[in-house]
Parts: sequence; structure tokens; C-alpha cells
Amino acid sequence: MSYVELHCHSAYSFLDGASHPEELALRAAELGYEALALTDHDGVYGSLELAHAAKLVGVRAITGAEVTLCGGSHVTLLVESSQGYANLCRLLTAAHAHTRPQEGAEPLPPALDPSLLAELSDGLVCLSGCARDGLGVRDPNAAARLARAFGPDRFFVELQRPFERGDARRNALLRDLAAHAGVRTVVTGNVHAHHPRRTALQDVLVAIRRHASLESCERERRGNRESILRAPAEMLELFPDDRHAVLRTGELAERLEFDLTQELGYRYPDFSDGAEPAIRQLARVCDAAFDERYDRVSCLKQQSRLRPSRLRHLARARLDEELRLIDELGLAGFFLLHWEVLELARELAAGIRGLGSPRRFLPPGRGRGSSVGSIVCYLTGLSHVDPVAANLSLGRFLNRELASVPDIDLDFPRDIREQLIVAVTDRYGREHAALVASFSTY
Repeated sequence: MSYVELHCHSAYSFLDGASHPEELALRAAELGYEALALTDHDGVYGSLELAHAAKLVGVRAITGAEVTLCGGSHVTLLVESSQGYANLCRLLTAAHAHTRPQEGAEPLPPALDPSLLAELSDGLVCLSGCARDGLGVRDPNAAARLARAFGPDRFFVELQRPFERGDARRNALLRDLAAHAGVRTVVTGNVHAHHPRRTALQDVLVAIRRHASLESCERERRGNRESILRAPAEMLELFPDDRHAVLRTGELAERLEFDLTQELGYRYPDFSDGAEPAIRQLARVCDAAFDERYDRVSCLKQQSRLRPSRLRHLARARLDEELRLIDELGLAGFFLLHWEVLELARELAAGIRGLGSPRRFLPPGRGRGSSVGSIVCYLTGLSHVDPVAANLSLGRFLNRELASVPDIDLDFPRDIREQLIVAVTDRYGREHAALVASFSTY
């Protein structure tokens, strides 16, 4: 494998990178890349986007991030395995943990303790960082210590040529650092735009971030417009004295086999309690609700064309079929988890609304979407629609060809939402509960 770009930023490096992950993937394919790493600042926000886009054009995506250390220096981390991805996520969480020291204050930049980086190094490859703020440039002694922690096969010194004054001297010092630390060098491009045409936008983004004019932030905005994705052959021409360091990127890329689209398979908590497996617990919850939902009076209230006895018979057959499918797919824990959260919301709602409130009859939460086609969702309270009486199909929500877990959207009323977030965190622990955000695009 020839040169592979191992240091690349997308627009998810906010107000720094100027290209979308899809654009980087397409450009990499045009230039003949076999693989491409995405190393956005202190996050893996665009990694899955790149992984899917790259797969469509025959380029292998490498997951990574450029992480800011305490003191402001940077290192580039690349994922080698599932354990490495888990460790990278832990490191990024730690880097962001103290960015908001007090409410209302401006957030601080992410900062990672280097000792934690050494502790969580399994499955990761570390590069010494960029030409401006890399650890190898700003603190060679600390870089040498980190090299010892990672070892010679998992730590590499980055050589870059941003066409700035001092390039030759800096790279000479970095070669000396590599020799002193007993590690090898790799060439990287510190890409911030997929094409030369996009570099003008990158200049503007940096000026906005710096609250400055284009003229007054020349150094910060890489004004020579050289931070682009280059063809592998061009990288060889730029580093005639470091040919081995250029080709070594391809050798290293062959080791970085982690596939973000395939290797994150998540299994929901088993919920098994002693000798009782999760599927039996789920069946017990459903059976208790079944007798209530499908007694003769309830069946008559459904206003179904079916006789109550017929509706009950079809519902029983549907429930047995769904439970078999859920057991086969290993999703009993998935449904029990949603049921537990809903029960938690029910307890909170009763306490918040009180017995005298007219809102006490409102449901604590309600599912929507394709989940209304599931009788298990109906019996566990995740849906208010009887799929048997309404003649709804299950297949859109749950089937044997599912590529991922089914989707249940639960909406909770405003009066309990804030306390429910706290209650869920307390119930499952801070390591297992999180708030997530989505990015609106247009």
C-alpha cells in the first residue's frame, strides 16, 4: 500500500476543517487512496459518516482523533481495534470532563492528562502531533516519555511540510527525536480541505473562530492554502529524503483494520435474574398485561369487527410469535430496558402530579412510529395502539433481516422530563446513561 493520509480534519473540527466527510472520501477515491484516516479535534463526530461514505467509493476509513493534552499540545490517535475505539472514547470523555468549571462561564478547551493516555493506550496508535502544536514539537521530552509508554510499534513521530518558515529545521529535530526515542517517523499532511478550491472557505472559518479579519490572522488560518488532501505520488515528491516515512503510512494503515460500520455490535443488558432468563421476564410482564387488555370488557371497548374471543385468540398467537422472534434476535433486554424506563417515568409522574391533579390520568410516556405494530410494545405500555385490533403489521418494526436494533421513540411530557433524566442517570449510573445531540443539516 502506498501513502495513506493519517492526519485529516473534516468540518466536524468546527471552524477549522472545511470539508464534509463525504467530500473527503470522494476526493480520496479520485486521488487513488486505498485508505484515509479522519482525525478531527477532540472528537469522533464525523467518523461514522466517513466510514459509510468511504465504503461506497472503495476507500477504507480509519478512525481516529487529534487530542488536546494539558498545556495545549496535540497528539494524533488512531484506532487499531474495538478495544482501541473504546479507549479513545474514554480519553475524549476525560478530555471534555472539565471544560465547564461553573455554570454560565465560557467553556474551557478540552485537555487530557497524558498519564491517562498512557494508561488507556491498548488498541491505539499514537502519532506525535502536528507541525504547530504537536507534542513532539512543543515538548520533545514528554513525547519521548509517551513513546516509551506506547512502545516502538505504536508510537510514531509525525513529519509535516506546511510550507512555513522553519519546516526543514523542525523536521530535522523531529528525526532526532525519533532516533533518540527509538521509534520511527511517518509523513502526514494535516489536511483541512479536500480540494484547493475549498481552502478559501477554510481561511474564512478560521477568521470567524478567531474573531478577527483575514489579514490579522494570517498565521492561524494557514494562509498559504497548502493544507489540502494531496495525491500519494505528490507526497513522495514533497519528502524526497523521507521516502520510507511516506511509505510507512501504508504499512501502518494495514494494521488499522477497525471498521466502525461493523465492529460496534451492541448487546443490550441481559436482565437475567438468577435462573430466570430475560425472555421469561418479558413474557411474564406481557402475560400480566394480556389478561387485563384482552378480557371480554376490554375487547368490546376496542370496537373491533372481531368477536372478543376471536380477538383474544389472535392476540395470544401474535404475542407468542413476537416473543419467539425477540428471543431469537436476542432483544429481550432491549424491550425490558424500555419498559423499566417507562415504569420509572410512571412512578415519577405519580409523585409529581399528585392524586388530586387532573393530569394524573395522562400517560407518563408514549411511543410512536413503527413500534405501534408490536403487541409486546402494546402490553408493556410502550404503545397505546392494539396492533391486532387495528390489523397492523409487525414486519416494518421487527423482522429477522434487521441490520440493527429496532427503533422505539418514547416521548415524555415536560412536567417529568427533567427529573426523569436525573432518575435514569441514578438508576443506571453515569457510566451507562448519557444525553446525546444531533446535528441538523440542510
